[in-house]
Order: sequence, then structure tokens, then C-alpha cells
Amino acid sequence: MPVILPSEKKQLRSRLVYLLIYALLAVGSLSMVYPFLLMASGSFKSRVDVQDLDIIPRFIHDEAVLFRKYSEAKYSERIQEYRDATGDSARNFRAIQLLEPNLQIVSDWTDFIANSEMPVSWFLTAFGPTPEGKIIQRNERAFRQYISALCENNTEVFRERFDEPIESWFFLKFPPERLTDRKYQLSDSPLIAAFYEFKASLPIEDRIYVSCDAVYQRYLQLTQQDYLVTKLSSRSSSNQWESFVRGFLHLQFVAVDESQIPKWVYFLQLKYTDIEQLNKIYGQKFTNFTEVKMPVDRISASAALTDYQIFVSDPELCPLSALSVDSPELRWRSFLKNKYGSTFELSLAHERSYNSFSEVGMPHLEFDASYLLSHTSQLRRYFAFNNYRMVMEYILFYGSGIKNTLIYCLGAIALSLLVNPLAAYALSRYHLPGQFKILLFLIATMSFPGVVTMIPNFLLLRDLGLLNTFAALLLPTMANGYSIFLLKGFFDSLPKELFEAADIDGASEWQKFWMITMNLSKPILAVIALGAFNGAYANFMYAFILCQDKEMWTLTVWLYQLQQFSSQGVVFAALMIAALPTLVIFVLCQKIIIQGIVVPTEK
Repeated sequence: MPVILPSEKKQLRSRLVYLLIYALLAVGSLSMVYPFLLMASGSFKSRVDVQDLDIIPRFIHDEAVLFRKYSEAKYSERIQEYRDATGDSARNFRAIQLLEPNLQIVSDWTDFIANSEMPVSWFLTAFGPTPEGKIIQRNERAFRQYISALCENNTEVFRERFDEPIESWFFLKFPPERLTDRKYQLSDSPLIAAFYEFKASLPIEDRIYVSCDAVYQRYLQLTQQDYLVTKLSSRSSSNQWESFVRGFLHLQFVAVDESQIPKWVYFLQLKYTDIEQLNKIYGQKFTNFTEVKMPVDRISASAALTDYQIFVSDPELCPLSALSVDSPELRWRSFLKNKYGSTFELSLAHERSYNSFSEVGMPHLEFDASYLLSHTSQLRRYFAFNNYRMVMEYILFYGSGIKNTLIYCLGAIALSLLVNPLAAYALSRYHLPGQFKILLFLIATMSFPGVVTMIPNFLLLRDLGLLNTFAALLLPTMANGYSIFLLKGFFDSLPKELFEAADIDGASEWQKFWMITMNLSKPILAVIALGAFNGAYANFMYAFILCQDKEMWTLTVWLYQLQQFSSQGVVFAALMIAALPTLVIFVLCQKIIIQGIVVPTEK
């Protein structure tokens, strides 16, 4: 009986009731859809915008937010590297503002980089590994592909060529770069050499030239000196400049005048006394000390570099007047001075107010803003798919999650469509003694959650020696009490006249089961198959406990492992990808599902 009679439908009170019902249904649907939309939106985000609770990610339509994401990614989520390179004092990447770039400054910087032969060790690799390693970035992925191509995509070749163990290409990262740390030196390993070959091929937008000015400011701050007004120069007579160059600045930026070569030779003679001893330490074949030059490569670890550090650090060996600094900033200022001649002309061209060339910093911020504005669509696509790219690389190229899941799901469907129909057919066709008790027992299994049987199943399968096999996954779930009960009800609805006619024609029991029962039960069998697929596909706990060998892990277990070292955006992307097969199957099979529910009722 309807709550509202047909004669009452046009009354105001009835319409208000209808409106209230539809409003409650709409609110209920939104309460289910809105969290899903937030998760879908979060799958495109990174740390800088993950706190924004918006259904459509803002970087898709807001260039300022896109610039923050670009800066966060380029400087590898290290705000200090961003501050050092750009001179910006932003507290975090969310506080970065997009400025209007000066095209003349960008043009001058591009010309300077193209015409300057600066060492590869003078710039950091943009889009590199993040401190926590929770996202795979562009150049980290490019380096992995570069090494993989060198090794013919064979990890065994990698182990032999680079003498380093590797579990998978997914975990290959290039070494950390501390180019301004005085103690940082490159080893002579083949992997370091390959990395610097890769690094030399990077375009200008993927290079972050280190700022010795920023290192100098940090040094003055640490020593509690006036760090706000002091700038690093190529040469100075101040005590703070001398202590910084001799004991703090990386040696690759410290140069010694060639006039000090005799003192260098004298220092080596005092230390080694005999040229053979020096050759033994240096691994060289010098005939006398005058052939030993100061090291040109002042970042690769060597005995010569150690001696050079001692020589530079000692005021009695190397006078202050012989020391000078050579850095990207100083070369940039020299380039501008040669081009414009005076700060007045420079100020006019750059639309800035400069009092001296020493005030000019490297225009990383200007260049970044210019690059973003000219590559907006490309960067939006990159950030939209980066989290998903990481998930797909993980599940496709690391482990056998997809293969194991496919085998497991197909096996679960096959067994479910074999065991459950046979049991239901026997209960439907034959009136067994205690049949209702059997049905009650089958239905009673629905009262106990699966975790209750987890320990007994584990112990039983362990004693049978079936752990880390597909049998351990399939055997405990191939018979399902609810499926048997559902199938029996469907089989009972089939006309008995069909089976009587089959008996007259001399059909065997198997023929009646296969040709009549199974053939007429396709809708309900589809429902059972879908349930078996969902149960196997989403089976995380059993798959994790019963198959602890990585070679037997299913997709859900691999995605769980990925979530342990991934960012929130990658986790959401993994959940979206994991939900996709179930969603596709439901959309494609919804007609069959409805038939499986409606047909028994109609009959």
C-alpha cells in the first residue's frame, strides 16, 4: 500500500513530502560521491597542494598554483635549495608567488649558459630524488632509463658493470649531490661516471646552478656575523672572507694563482721527500716534483685534492692574495659587465635598479616563471599523470602482482562456478535427509567473519605444505555457503518438466546438470562469478599472510607495499587504479547482475 494515495499526490503536503524525500536522497548520494571525488582529485596532487580540499585540482586552471607545483618538483621538495638558487625568502613552497618575468633577463641568462663552459659539478640536477623518496620525478626516471639502456635492460648486466646490487630498476636513484659541502667528493665508481655523463646532457631548464653567495650568507649567519649586507666577491682582504674560502667553501670554487706553483712544489717536497713516494700515493709516474700540477678536477676524490686542501687552508703555505673564487654568480656578473659595460645600461635593459654588478644574482626565479608560462599545457599534463605513472611503473615492472592476481581471480571464478553449482544442484534435485539442517549450516557460515577462520586456515595450510602457492589462496574460498544457498533457490525455480523430459530422452545426470541447469542459470552464475572475482581481487589479508613470498604477492599486497613509501597523492592514485577493474566489470555486467536478481523473483 502506498504511503501517499494517488488522489493526494497533487496536494501541497504531498509535494513537500516528495521534495523532502528527494532532498534526503540527494544528500545521501552526495555524502557517498563527494569523498570519492576528493580522493580522485587528491590523486593528481603533491605535497604543496594536497591540503586543498577541491574537487577539481587548482593547478589545472590556476597558473600560480601550477608554478608552486613546478618549483616544488624542480627543487626536489627542498625549500632551502629553492631559496639559495632564487634568493626568495619564502617559508615553504605554498608561499611562492608567480612573478611576471623580464624577457631580457631570461634572454641574457640563456645566452650566458649557452656560451659558458662551466663544469657539470656546478649545477644540481632538477626534478631529482626528494628527501623522503615518496615520488619518482622526471630526471630520476630519465636517469633510470639511461642506465637501463646502457645495461640492455638487464639487472644482471648492471651488477657486473657497476658492481652494485639492485633489486629492480624502480629503485635505482642517482647519488645525492652536496656540491657546496666542503667535505663532499665524488668517488671513482662507474655509476658516478655514468651519472655525470647523463647530467651533462640535461637542458638548461633542468639545471640549478649553485649559489656561492647563498653559501657565504649561511656561513656568516652560522658565525653570527653581519650576513645581511655582505656579498661574496672574487677576492677580498677581509678576515671573514679568508676564513670562509680557506675552511668552508667547496674547493671546486677556490682557485690559486699560478704564481704559487713553486710553493706548491715545495710543499709536496716537504711532505713526500721522495718522488717515488708521491707516485705511489698518487698512482702516477712523475720524474720530479715540478711535473705535479695543482688538480684541475677539484671535486673527485684523490690524494692530490687532499694535498690541495691542506695547501689552501694554511696561510703560511698559500697567501691570501693568491686565493680567488670562481663561481656561477661571478661569471654571470662578468658576462653582464662585458655586455652592458655599466650598471646604468644594465639597469635600463633589465628594468632594475642596480648600484653595482655585485648586486646582480642569478635569475633562476625569472627563468622558472618564463619557462612555466611558455610550457603551461605540458607541465599540467606532467603533474596530472605523474602519480599514476609511478604506480603503473611499480606494478608493471616490479614484481608479478598483475600476473598473480589474474591467475588467482580466474582460478577463483572457475572453482566457484564448479563447486558451488554442484553442491546446489545436489540439494535442489535430491531431497536428502537433513537437507534443511545442511542449508542452515551453510547459511550459518555467513555469521562468522573471515578473520575468525584465518588462523585455523593458516595452520592447516602450513601443515599441508601449501603456503606460498595458489592452492593456499583458492582452497579456503572455493565453496561459499551463501553462493550455494543462492544457487539452490535459483535451481528450484527451474521447471521440473524439463528434467522429466530429459529423463524420458535418456539424458544422464551430467547432461541434465550441464545442458539444462547450467545453461538456464547464466544470470545467477554471472552474479556468482562476479562475487568470486570481487572476493579474490580484494583479498588482501589472506594473500598477505598465506603467501609471504614476494613472487606470490597479488596486486593488493604490492599496492600496500607501495603505500608504505609513497606520498598521499600516489596512494590515492593507487586506490583509483585498484578500483578501476571492479568498476569496469560492474558497468559492463550490470545488466546480467540485474537479471540474476530479478529472474528468480519473476519465476
